[in-house]
Amino acid sequence: MDHSAEQHRNTEYNDAVSFELAAKPGLLSPLVGSTENYAGSASARIENRFGEVDMEDSGERLGDTNLTDTPSTTRHIKVGPAADVAEMIDKNDQKVTRVPLNSPVAANIATAARRYHDRKWLEGYFGMGWEGEQGDIAVPFKSANIVDPGGTGLTKAKLLALREQMLLSDIDFEEEMPILLITPRQETNLFNIEEYNNSDFQDGHPLVRGEVKPWLGFRFVGFNPDSKRGYGEARHLTKPEGSTIRSLPAFVPSGLHRGVWTEFWGHIGPRPDKKLNIQLYGEARSAVVRTNEDKCFLLEVDEQEAA
Repeated sequence: MDHSAEQHRNTEYNDAVSFELAAKPGLLSPLVGSTENYAGSASARIENRFGEVDMEDSGERLGDTNLTDTPSTTRHIKVGPAADVAEMIDKNDQKVTRVPLNSPVAANIATAARRYHDRKWLEGYFGMGWEGEQGDIAVPFKSANIVDPGGTGLTKAKLLALREQMLLSDIDFEEEMPILLITPRQETNLFNIEEYNNSDFQDGHPLVRGEVKPWLGFRFVGFNPDSKRGYGEARHLTKPEGSTIRSLPAFVPSGLHRGVWTEFWGHIGPRPDKKLNIQLYGEARSAVVRTNEDKCFLLEVDEQEAA
């Protein structure tokens, strides 16, 4: 067996898929404040986060120093098992067992990896945070950060209610623009808000190009969480089956961390048990976790059609 040819073929395949992922990263997976590569254990320490301190009046002359016991928490990230995909190519359909750059096969595998990493972002946002020295203390989503102003659809009033709640939680809109994920339905709601389309209140005319522009200090990112192909079982996280209430993630990226155990790893080669047809194998493993509960919110929107 020519091992050098096999090694070259696998290197070329991995490079081709990695190139596709770099050229077009996922929609959600980049929306984090920090990313680290990990190996081995399914759990890893992210950081020690220290609480805020305040200065106090010094008091009497030559008095004692004002000592403060600074609160601190240790945040962790946990990852599930790796995900994989295997695509078979009949040797009669493709005589050359190479996957060069810009190959449709590489693009197909990269799309599967991209969707996996985006799904892990959604699962992490709605999942548990982890803290404690051993990372065994589960931190649920902060109920006070679930904003439900009532009414149907995405409206200016709801955006203002979300903005107010974020400001009350000391989110600095100037320092870091908050992101609100919206589905196609909320995008339609947005385009139906008169002030959003009025150039007196907006930079330009969004309806001309159908551009979703920032407004009221929010950056809007469109996604389709109802896509089974794109998000699998995670599609029920934003809206449970049978419900009309959609929970839209609203956050600043610095409140989230992404851990990468495997961005992508692949292998290409003949399968002896499949008449030596070519199998392209791909694997990925990552996780996203909230690291600051005060920077992550949910805006609840009733999608039921108004009577």
